[in-house]
Formats: sequence, C-alpha cells, structure tokens
Amino acid sequence: MKAMTHVIVSQASFESDDRYALINSNISVVNLLRGEGYPDELITAASRASYWVDFYRAQVANGGFAQFVFNCKWDPAVVGEVRDGLAALALDQHLALFTELAATVDAFTPDELNTFLGSEFFGPNLVRDRITSGRFREVDQRQPLFESNHTFLRQLPNLKVLTIDDMFTELEDVLGRPIAR
Repeated sequence: MKAMTHVIVSQASFESDDRYALINSNISVVNLLRGEGYPDELITAASRASYWVDFYRAQVANGGFAQFVFNCKWDPAVVGEVRDGLAALALDQHLALFTELAATVDAFTPDELNTFLGSEFFGPNLVRDRITSGRFREVDQRQPLFESNHTFLRQLPNLKVLTIDDMFTELEDVLGRPIAR
C-alpha cells in the first residue's frame, strides 16, 4: 500500500447541482478505503478533514455536541481528526466552539464520562445536559460547515475528478490490489 496523494471524487459528483454530492463522494472513497483495511494515516489529510468535519456536522446538527460525544465515544483519534479538520477548513469560529465544548468534556472525571457513554442518550441525563449548547446553529449561520466543506473540496489543488471506473482503478492502485466491485 502506498500513501494517497490526491483527493479522489467522482466526475458526476463534481458536476452535480447537489452540493452535498461532492462531499458524499469523498465520504464514499474514505469509507471504501477504511473498509478495505487501508490505514487512516495514509489517506490524504484533506480527504480526512472533509470526512470528519461532515461527520461532526451531521452529529451536532442532529442532536447537538452531546450526540457527537456520545456517538464517537469521545475517541481521542476522532476528536483529533475533527479538530484538525476544522482547522484545515479554516473554520475558526467552529473550532473555537469545538475547543470550548471539548474542554468541558475533558474536565469530566473518568466516572462521569463513562457514566454518560454507558447511559441512555435520551431522557433525563445530567451529564449530557452539561455539554448541550445551542450555539452551533448560530456559528453555523455565520460560517456554514456544509458550504465551507463543499468549497474546500472544489478548490483543492490535489483534487482528482474521475469516472467511477477510473476511481476504482486509482483506488486499486493505492491499495495495491483489486477491489470487489
């Protein structure tokens, strides 16, 4: 296996009027590589940044920062990837909010964090309520994650726009073996 040098997306997603299609194409490539056992650290930093920023956006938009914490189990690797992704996309307002809320989670005792992660997310949950913040929507209105992610991908100098067949050929080259299609 060799390290990726390009962010690979489909031609159809690049040409689509659906702005999420481009982000989703990157997500599909990252998921395929991860599913094939390709090491995360060999995936381009830009691909990972887009991938994890969208994961964060989806979690927080759906259920707040607490849902992000709960669903990622406050995995240090995921937290680091999101932090790095927000910085790579120059989302300084989102990064400031993330850093502030992350400090709250990091201040939990191990018992508090384990209790929260082992609890039911819905219903009464005092630990969850300590990391619930309605400020995400305010920040996102000023600095939209979705639009920023789309623009970030489109403007990458190492973006490689390929047909689906050519994407598989390129990814097989990266993996050093065929992919079941």
